[in-house]
Amino acid sequence: MKRTLLLMTGIAIVLSLTLMACGGYVKKGEFEKQLEDHKMDLNQKVELAQDSATAANDKAERALSATKGLDKMKEEILSVADGKIDSFLSTAKSYNDEQLKLIVQNAANKAMADAQSFAAAEDEKIKQLAKESAEKAMNSAMEANKKAQEAAKQAELAKELPKPGAIAIYTVYFDSGKANIKTEYITELEKAANTIKENPKAIVKIEGHADNTPVVYSRYGTNWILSQARAKAVRNYLVDKLSVSESSIKTDLAFAEYKPSAPNDVSNRWQNRRVEVIITQ
Repeated sequence: MKRTLLLMTGIAIVLSLTLMACGGYVKKGEFEKQLEDHKMDLNQKVELAQDSATAANDKAERALSATKGLDKMKEEILSVADGKIDSFLSTAKSYNDEQLKLIVQNAANKAMADAQSFAAAEDEKIKQLAKESAEKAMNSAMEANKKAQEAAKQAELAKELPKPGAIAIYTVYFDSGKANIKTEYITELEKAANTIKENPKAIVKIEGHADNTPVVYSRYGTNWILSQARAKAVRNYLVDKLSVSESSIKTDLAFAEYKPSAPNDVSNRWQNRRVEVIITQ
């Protein structure tokens, strides 16, 4: 305050000297009034500055108080947590060996039960997947078998149709790697013999065939030799057993695996192990 009053007094003196230097004249009452106005104005500014300082101090104190409150809250939370931990440890220490064993056993039983439940669920999933896979495989197999039967049926129908200029074709089938005539095909050869005898001017060709399986466990070295042996077996049976004139048989040829009548897969290659007796005009 003293500094403020001294400042105001100095300003008044300076103003007076300035007015006097300029030749101005100020009455005593007016001068005092002006001085009082300056004092009031300065006092208001000082009060405003003090109010602002006070407000700033209040805000700082509140912030400090809030910070202290947070620190206190953190301490209380940590204290509660420490108390709970201490309580748990104290309780655990109070268990005897039997109680601890029981707790461990119960935990182990629960873990085992959970594991068994999980394993059972996974096992059920695997069983379901296996069942679905088996059903798909069965359906695929049934469909493939159906197609194979249809193909075999079509092949049989095609064999019954005579080739251009042919009177008839008779087919005999053989086991893999063998050239002996099976009993179930004797009737087919008897039909062929009757047709040949009924058509003495007909040309008879005997064609021997094999599938594409390499000859390994057989006395025939190659499929060429095997298919030729099959053709010879049919020719000999017609001549020796069924009294067909040897001169009526024009040729007996071997084609090995190079003239198949069906696909050479597991289901159909049996149709390629054959001899055809072709009777033409």
